[in-house]
Amino acid sequence: MYRLFFFSILVGFLSSCEDSRRVPPTPGPYSYVRINTFTKDKMTDQYFWADEVKDKNIDPDSNPAEYFATMKYPDDHWSHITNSKGLGEIADASGYDEGFGYNLTFWEKEGYIFADVNFVYPNSPAAKAGLKRGDLITHMNGERITTDNYTDLYYASQLSLGLSSDETSEPYETKKLTAQIYTIDPVLDYGLIPLENQTIGYMIYTDFVFRGNTSLEQLNHVFQTLKAANIDEFILDLRYNQGGYIFAVKQLCSLLAPEEVVENEELLIYKNWNKEYQEKYADNPAQLEEHFDKTVPIDARLNLKRLWIITSNVTASAAEMLISALSPYMEVNVVGDITMGKNMGGIIYTPNDKDLQNWNIMLISTEYRNSRGESVKGGIPPMFPILEQFHHQHQLGDKEEPLLAATLQLITQDAIATPVMNSRSSRSYNAAPPRRIIPKFVQAKSRLLLGIEK
Repeated sequence: MYRLFFFSILVGFLSSCEDSRRVPPTPGPYSYVRINTFTKDKMTDQYFWADEVKDKNIDPDSNPAEYFATMKYPDDHWSHITNSKGLGEIADASGYDEGFGYNLTFWEKEGYIFADVNFVYPNSPAAKAGLKRGDLITHMNGERITTDNYTDLYYASQLSLGLSSDETSEPYETKKLTAQIYTIDPVLDYGLIPLENQTIGYMIYTDFVFRGNTSLEQLNHVFQTLKAANIDEFILDLRYNQGGYIFAVKQLCSLLAPEEVVENEELLIYKNWNKEYQEKYADNPAQLEEHFDKTVPIDARLNLKRLWIITSNVTASAAEMLISALSPYMEVNVVGDITMGKNMGGIIYTPNDKDLQNWNIMLISTEYRNSRGESVKGGIPPMFPILEQFHHQHQLGDKEEPLLAATLQLITQDAIATPVMNSRSSRSYNAAPPRRIIPKFVQAKSRLLLGIEK
């Protein structure tokens, strides 16, 4: 059996097909026959493109990451194999991870990489070292960060980081970090913003984490607090959210949506599987549809008619699903950048066999559309485009932070009449400014997970 859920980017030791460094070289003939056979079995079953790969042969002594890459359907940008000893996909989706605990935006200029810290998880190694949003990492282990070594910011076990005031200055401070296991609290911040004659609720939600009733109760508590304050508008900040469990998606949608939509358990999304499973599930609506959940506490439901959501170009998967699923039932105003466009979800397969327990395979298994039949493929364009600046000058939740400030301004005026806006850095450049990049391993971590199957 498997449980339904969806995907996020966290700082951990993920080894994907784009990061074959963590898959050891073949020590001898047929050494990988077991894991490669497992890969073939799963990719010819619930894989969305099973028909297209079923005739491919098992390569018994090929590196598993390389074999997986040869098996994967060309249009599949999301499936991957990991050798993470139970970490990576399973760990972070359940609300814990091993790593440094920061979330970064990467900028490149003339071959050098600068990492702008977006946020750090409380009690993570990054938090204990004193790192915070707006710190600019320009050096690593005493050297400039380049396009050849910048993935170590995620995958190394220990790092010495140099912080600089801008992309050209020498470091003014060094931070030493050692990777550790830490718990992920997806509600990074929430609260009330008094504004003229209105009270605005705000929450930045980083991951659709599901740790059983514990994580759902935590989310309910946050919304009970917000509802008790009689907020007039609500801002949901998903700019760094790349997904997680569908349980969390359904709950959050049900806490936000109009009361009658939740009570009637209206349709959230349609799911489409490969041909075999679409036919198999023809008489099982629960596998083809997801609905609002009326079991969420009444005293936590905001019963909103209008919602404001902040996005970026790494907002993906479950976060996009929430935006798309709510749009038919309420006014959803998107502020920020176009989203990633991840319209598919997958299942994580974890072998029970002792010799394979370090391996996990995430396979795309379904695509989804909202109740109007609309897909997020290609990304959700913002109604009000505003780009994040290089580099961060304000903390999240600060009324002066550009995206939040712009959203608050839209709320206090006629949003329909507001012209399209773009945020520009306050810095002036004589030469070309740094270029924002989204690495492949970041894209691979965006996810809309449909389950874990043993």
